[in-house]
Amino acid sequence: MARLFKPCRPLVKMEGKRVAALEGGRVSEELLPLFQSPVPSPDTPLDELEILALDFETSGFDPCRDSILSAGMVEISRRTLRLSTSEHFYFAAPWSVNARAAVVNHITPETLTDGVSFEQGVGRLMKRMAGKIVVVHGSAIEQGFLRQALGIPQDGFLPVVWLDTLMLERSLSSNRGNTEKDYRLSEIRKKKGLPAYLAHNSLADSIASGELFLVLVREIFAHAQPTLGPLYRRSLSGRP
Repeated sequence: MARLFKPCRPLVKMEGKRVAALEGGRVSEELLPLFQSPVPSPDTPLDELEILALDFETSGFDPCRDSILSAGMVEISRRTLRLSTSEHFYFAAPWSVNARAAVVNHITPETLTDGVSFEQGVGRLMKRMAGKIVVVHGSAIEQGFLRQALGIPQDGFLPVVWLDTLMLERSLSSNRGNTEKDYRLSEIRKKKGLPAYLAHNSLADSIASGELFLVLVREIFAHAQPTLGPLYRRSLSGRP
């Protein structure tokens, strides 16, 4: 139990870097929405945070060569999924579709014809993410493509707190001494007794990730009050 409440210094460091970037005038107008809200302290109760479950469907796994095709998101408040806040949109980039990705996500060039422009899509993402903790399954994809979309280096600083359901489950498996190897969203949900869902649709995946997140929070904290620090530490390390 002592490890559960171990201080989470990365959050404190992130807040320091955010403040320094703002005071130094190093934040572009496009990125201001992500920099204007303070990074919550590690001991902030989960119920006091605004949370956004997010998912991208992309044309591949390399943000330098591939593109975001669609984005889906839904908010979580007081450990409740708020379906009325859900949003889903396509990017108008029909030239980005390739046969390999289309087999998986069923997104065709025709699907993207009426999508939003790249600038509109990124703007909507900034608006929804501003001031929120972001929940993703396998966050490396979303982080990489977001940085590419914003035109910043892959190691560039963004004061966004990502909670990764894949890493949270890995931390639980590590704690139990399991050697789990299949961390796909669908497989973890099945193990937890959650219903099947429409995989590889960004809105469905964001809702599925949000549901799984709430189950994992219950497992990690049991009867203790959920706070941000332990979740972020587990998301970074995949360990308890």
